[in-house]
Amino acid sequence: MGEQFDPAAAVKVVESWNAAWMKRDLEGMKAIAHDDYIQWHSTIRKDLSKAEEFDMLVEALKVMQIQFHDIKLTPLDNGVLQQCLGDIQITNGGMAKDVPFAMIYRIKEGKLARCDEYMDGMSLPQLDFTPKD
Repeated sequence: MGEQFDPAAAVKVVESWNAAWMKRDLEGMKAIAHDDYIQWHSTIRKDLSKAEEFDMLVEALKVMQIQFHDIKLTPLDNGVLQQCLGDIQITNGGMAKDVPFAMIYRIKEGKLARCDEYMDGMSLPQLDFTPKD
């Protein structure tokens, strides 16, 4: 028989993850993520391993800042649904406020095992991919 799911403990795991994210504490986030953590982003539609996700975050945080607010956490079977809004600032680029996000977090052995992240891509700031001289 598998481990007993504790909704309150699952919410605390997600709250800890969010607190680490708001501080840009990637090492703290790694500690909260299970060794076999998987991240899925609706924008790239691909499962990323823990190592791939954190490598991507290091690069993303060089050019982008996201502040989540109006966070609502709802326990699910073996996980937590997070609904929130994000304010996104691109370095030397666009900004978007109140971009809708939803994350479905799965919990395993008291750690985050998976995050399926959905966002309203049409609300993202415009990115200029034109090469600069």
